[in-house]
Amino acid sequence: MPSLSRLYKSVAFALCAGSLVPLNSAIAQEAEQDEAQAIEEVVATGTRLKGTAAAVLQERQNQAFVADIMGAEQISRTGDGDAASALRRVTGLTLVDGKFIYVRGLGERYSSTQLNGMGVPSPDPTRSVVPLDLFPSDIIESLNVQKSFSPNMPSHFGGGNVNIRTKTIPTDFIFRLSGGLGYNTNNSDDGFFYSGGGDDWTGRDDGTRALSSIITDNLDAAQSDAGIQGSNAYPLTFDERKAMLSSMFWDIGPDPKSVDPDFNLGMTLGDNYDTDYGVFGFLSAISYENEWNINDTSQGTNLGTVGCSDLPDRYSQDGKCFAQFYEGVDTEQQVRWSGMLNLGWEINSNHRIDITNILLHDMSDRVRVRDFIDINETVFGETELQRVDMLFEERRMNSNQIKGTHNFPELNFLYFDWYAGTSRARRSAPGSLDVTYQQNFADGAFIDQQLQPIAATSVNRGYQDLRDVVETWGWNLGYPIMAEGLELEFKAGADFFEKARKAENIPINVTHRAISNDFLFGNRVDEIFSDENINNDDFYRSATGANILESAMADGDEFAAGTMIDAYYLMMDAFINNTWRISGGVRYEDFRQLSVPFEAHSNQFSVDSSEIEQLAFQEDDFFPSLALTYMMDNEMQFRLNMSQTTIRPDLRDVSVTFFIDPLTEFLVRGTPLLQSSKLDNIDFRWEWYREAGNNLSVALFYKDIENPIELIELNTVGGAAPNLLTANGESGELYGLEVEFLQDLSIISSDLSNFFVTGNLTISDSEVTLGAVEDDVTSLFETQLLDALNATSASITVTNNKRRLVGHSEWVANLQVGYDSDNGEHSATLVYNAFGPRIIVPGTRGNEDAEEQTYHSLDMNYTYYPDFNSRIKFSVKNLLNESKQIQQEGLNLLLQEDGVEFGLSYSYQF
Repeated sequence: MPSLSRLYKSVAFALCAGSLVPLNSAIAQEAEQDEAQAIEEVVATGTRLKGTAAAVLQERQNQAFVADIMGAEQISRTGDGDAASALRRVTGLTLVDGKFIYVRGLGERYSSTQLNGMGVPSPDPTRSVVPLDLFPSDIIESLNVQKSFSPNMPSHFGGGNVNIRTKTIPTDFIFRLSGGLGYNTNNSDDGFFYSGGGDDWTGRDDGTRALSSIITDNLDAAQSDAGIQGSNAYPLTFDERKAMLSSMFWDIGPDPKSVDPDFNLGMTLGDNYDTDYGVFGFLSAISYENEWNINDTSQGTNLGTVGCSDLPDRYSQDGKCFAQFYEGVDTEQQVRWSGMLNLGWEINSNHRIDITNILLHDMSDRVRVRDFIDINETVFGETELQRVDMLFEERRMNSNQIKGTHNFPELNFLYFDWYAGTSRARRSAPGSLDVTYQQNFADGAFIDQQLQPIAATSVNRGYQDLRDVVETWGWNLGYPIMAEGLELEFKAGADFFEKARKAENIPINVTHRAISNDFLFGNRVDEIFSDENINNDDFYRSATGANILESAMADGDEFAAGTMIDAYYLMMDAFINNTWRISGGVRYEDFRQLSVPFEAHSNQFSVDSSEIEQLAFQEDDFFPSLALTYMMDNEMQFRLNMSQTTIRPDLRDVSVTFFIDPLTEFLVRGTPLLQSSKLDNIDFRWEWYREAGNNLSVALFYKDIENPIELIELNTVGGAAPNLLTANGESGELYGLEVEFLQDLSIISSDLSNFFVTGNLTISDSEVTLGAVEDDVTSLFETQLLDALNATSASITVTNNKRRLVGHSEWVANLQVGYDSDNGEHSATLVYNAFGPRIIVPGTRGNEDAEEQTYHSLDMNYTYYPDFNSRIKFSVKNLLNESKQIQQEGLNLLLQEDGVEFGLSYSYQF
């Protein structure tokens, strides 16, 4: 695999030069090099009451633009373990797939994420946005969600910008140890699992699941699918085929598994030193977490009317059913570990340098054993199906950042700050397995089980690897001017962002029709594909073992991509008579993006000039912003923000290669014709900050979206898996109301002064118009659809040409009731979160939209402080035992039982 650092420079150079030739030659020359980058993960432990709610409110009040901020103490009270879970408590934010935040109902593509104000890479192969569950809450000082655009932030802005700010060096010595146990009620039942590699407990594969060199060597030599299939293009010997098959990891089973309780460990160490050269300090943290989840799940795909009358009632409704339906048990082990080292040098009160190093590692190992109904193949009481799949994946991120802040009192308090960072992310998924068995019955009695004889290939293996590198640097300059009744500050800055991605997907199918019938029976791949069977000549139908292995690799399964953004901004911030504040300016961005699909097995690509125009995406524009604040007094203020921003396609959005959406498991592809969305944003907010941290705010917001980026379903044949296309709608709009409050209950009775209640409510609506054919005018949406289908005409099968935006909930509610004892020894919080139904997959062919149903999340956290150094915490999550549910026309597209989770932890600070 090419070296990522050199690949990065190759992509960047190619983008700047406007030519793909340098990129092609550079990658070809480095095809044999590999960059082994050790990466880890972070979970530190927060100091007690550090980052008070009052400080957070003060920061929010002083900001020129509309923002919501969540501090470390607030995160601790809710008991949320990562940034994604914590952010769902913020006004107007919802969590999708446990990883991605929707701000004001706009999908994750409409938001941007930064770490300490700098861009970070994503280890998710389906998205360019970073999954926020990767950041453990214990390293977080605060979460800043800016909901109105300002010129000093990226113009890729729709719902908001999430800035994860990590903890900095402490003011005093700190040394803390912590540990905890957890249990989920679902885990009382057995799951199904297997024995993996010897290093699985560390969250790393030790090479057990990796693709062997004998397979990679033959893949590289074959240069085409035919070589692996055994044609004359690249003949393989019988022994080579046996060796390739035997080299795969087959010891998967799976077997019934009773799981252990969850546990976690953590350590934090920090201090600062006052010297003649300034104050030096450090903060280090390391943590480890091992967690199991067993979930009963059901899932359906491809809603229609064919064959529904032959199904039991529970699988169909009103004459409709899913072409495929799954029911079974998911068993998943998650191992997370992290490390953080922050260094600081405060030269004096005017000059400071900070270095942040964060290492994150997240492993997920999942086995699913599910009964499988296919309307084309299942005959109840005669032939029924079972599907077993395994997915092991590692996600890693390593971020190194340096920042400098400099104030110059002798130059009228001019200030200058600068920053630079390099981040790397990787996702590795070696040796995935997907196999379907057929269960045979006679007169309703079970006889035996075998590899599914109908499918041409019933055993699918996969090997995936994705690497991202991000380099970012920039500076900000500010110059204040003071006059009677006027405080004026001029600001300017630059921000440079470069990103390279290299992704590889190697699917290999084991063709069961190349196996002799006598060896097909059973329901365990470790027995069917044992070394004894593989090395037995009778195992193969052909005397040469021909067609036993088939490479399913297609053009685009391996690709390289790059993004470059050069940005500059100018803005002004003025206070007039301490009553009016006017902030505004303009940002200029030059954006370039390139995604290059490789030819299967070749590590090469060839494109002509017309294809270059489609592969490359480039635009530059100016993005204005204006914020007006009226400060009635020290407690009350009114804000009005207006701006214009953009949402650009992700790297995957412009690729014609299909990928699997991890939530629905639908196939998704993009189109090179995809255009950026343009947004006009208006925000108005009234804020009332009262004594003791009590506060109330009411906000109105409106967004007009030109060419919104949406998903639509393409026609598929028979029972094939649904295919989704990323395409531009014609127009969209979003508007709503937000209310947020915090109030202690002493206003009711002095006996309730230790209790407080805080919450927020968002009520909103949205509409997107896709732009179907009207009056013989071909819309942008239809143009992209025809291009995807490679057709000159097509019927528009979208059920609702006008509907709500995908992922938008019409209401979102959060409520917390808290208690703090007078002596400071006890604190308790009851936390509630819920959202209205939201579209996950838009309906087609007359079917209604598939919607995720309301999930009422109720959690409880209690903390006991026996002394100043100790903390004992007890938590219960999902007290209502809610299940995740996505429904389409009354049928479950997805149903997952989450169970009730208990946790007990102890920490001691020396």
